[in-house]
Amino acid sequence: MIAHFTYRSDPIRIVFGAGAIGALAAEADVHKMSRLVVLCSASRLDFARRATIAVAARCLGFCDASEPNMPRQAFERVLTDLDRHQADGFVVIGGGSPIGLAKAAAATTGLPYIAVVTTYSGSEMAARWRIGVADSRITGEGVAALPATAIYDPELTLDLPARTSAASGMNAVAHAVESLYGIDTNPVVQTLAEEAIRRLGTALPRLMQNPRDLDARTDVMYGAWLAANFRAEAGLEHAIAQRVRQWFNLDHAHTHAVATPYAIGFNADAAPEAMARIRRALGADDAARGLYDLNVRLGLPTGLKGLGLREQDIGKAVEVVAAVEIDHPKPVSKADLFNIIAQAYAGAPPRF
Repeated sequence: MIAHFTYRSDPIRIVFGAGAIGALAAEADVHKMSRLVVLCSASRLDFARRATIAVAARCLGFCDASEPNMPRQAFERVLTDLDRHQADGFVVIGGGSPIGLAKAAAATTGLPYIAVVTTYSGSEMAARWRIGVADSRITGEGVAALPATAIYDPELTLDLPARTSAASGMNAVAHAVESLYGIDTNPVVQTLAEEAIRRLGTALPRLMQNPRDLDARTDVMYGAWLAANFRAEAGLEHAIAQRVRQWFNLDHAHTHAVATPYAIGFNADAAPEAMARIRRALGADDAARGLYDLNVRLGLPTGLKGLGLREQDIGKAVEVVAAVEIDHPKPVSKADLFNIIAQAYAGAPPRF
């Protein structure tokens, strides 16, 4: 029997599939956008110009302010450009960093926007936003931060470097596995999350073999969207990955890839149904080891040491993670956190 549950579906139009970018002009019409600014990163400016050619006549300018960790100066530049052009909407192209800025800008200005998603971070589906890092960050949450439409065109990801793709895909896996046992999980979420893990676990290795395999790219993008449809309240993996990467300036997606097997290993005995779903999705005998082995198969670093964390930083990492309120299947003490982060630092297979 299915237990009582509550499920909320956020009001985002989704346009998915090869060639989906062709719907950009029509989606701008749906949302009555006639004066647009395009937000992107400086390295993707030429790409953004090509991707938005269909709305060139109503595009008033390009804002290439996006930087990792959404610094305050980038956010202020976006707001200035939107105001200067008197925009009635905007388009954001890229992954987590530009989309993070877009969410903060939309929440602040009330303007609608279209997200053209080119990585697997899933940020576009999360109503939470933040600007800045560590102690200087500001945060918010609400449907005003979400895009009016999200466009997923796997053809736009064909040139995304293989390793970047793998790390971004494992970030999506992290969303899915923690949603399986979050305090606010439900049967709908569990079904989506298990399918996301299955799709990502089979398609990411294919993508690494041939980064221009459109079928593999499509499966990874679909899996990432499934994983992003629901976000558990801050679980152990996200608490570790988000805080450690912010405080020690580590790569976002790679940090999630590293942290996931160790968080799952710690929680394994307290969330047997979630572990069964992960094992089934990956075809593995053990959930944590299956995730670890997937990192190895994709050629990703398995330890935070490989991302630049120093051994002497482990104690501080424990402190900053311990300061976060974490919802997960079993309590975690500072001694537990030290064990988990020390294992994640070294990068050997998880042992719990």
